[in-house]
Amino acid sequence: MDSLEEAGVPRALYEELLRSYQQQQEEMRHLQQELERTRRQLVQQAKKLKEYGALVSETKELRDLNRRLQDVLLLRLGSGPAIDLEKVKSECLEPEPELRSTFSEEANTSSYYPAPAPVMDKYILDNGKVHLGSGIWVDEEKWHQLQVTQGDSKYTKNLAVMIWGTDVLKNRSVTGVATKKKKDAVPKPPLSPHKLSIVRECLYDRIAQETVDETEIAQRLSKVNKYICEKIMDINKSCKNEERREAKYNLQ
Repeated sequence: MDSLEEAGVPRALYEELLRSYQQQQEEMRHLQQELERTRRQLVQQAKKLKEYGALVSETKELRDLNRRLQDVLLLRLGSGPAIDLEKVKSECLEPEPELRSTFSEEANTSSYYPAPAPVMDKYILDNGKVHLGSGIWVDEEKWHQLQVTQGDSKYTKNLAVMIWGTDVLKNRSVTGVATKKKKDAVPKPPLSPHKLSIVRECLYDRIAQETVDETEIAQRLSKVNKYICEKIMDINKSCKNEERREAKYNLQ
């Protein structure tokens, strides 16, 4: 202090500068602590993101495995033991005589083998057909056209036509329960739950390419029955309009 006074620096100014310096040191210490805390948080977030990415990948693998196991289980329970794929390609598998009439109306649009069928992967190509799983085959060209369809609704409706055909759909209902809108409504035979599950699996595979949000996926899949019901009503409405046009033409 004596030297500062001798140098002509007022004591008050010195103390003010000292307080300012100490305050700046304190602020610097707080900033360093905040920086360190932020760095630790960033490291933790990076670890969580890495773990989440691994979890998403593992979940997708488990879903794929689960779908394959379901295919195998359905085939084993409903069709007996698996046979070699080469035998399927070289032999024409026909249903038993007593079952032939049951499946004949669906045979013109999709191939379903009630006889022992092989355990095959989905979406494989064979002789102009695409395998959708569990022995369901559709036309390859129509399948490729379906892949560029926009929207879940149109995709589901077009897929339903590919699998069942309009002649089958117009005489069926999704659940087999008569509509409550008409008092005298007669219930129609339900669509095959087996084939409905194939429609849902195909739509699931399509949605899974767009999002990994399980809530969104479940919400979109829950509308499958609604879409098919709308398609059945559209087909029946179109048939009735055609009948009216023919009746009007015959009267002329």
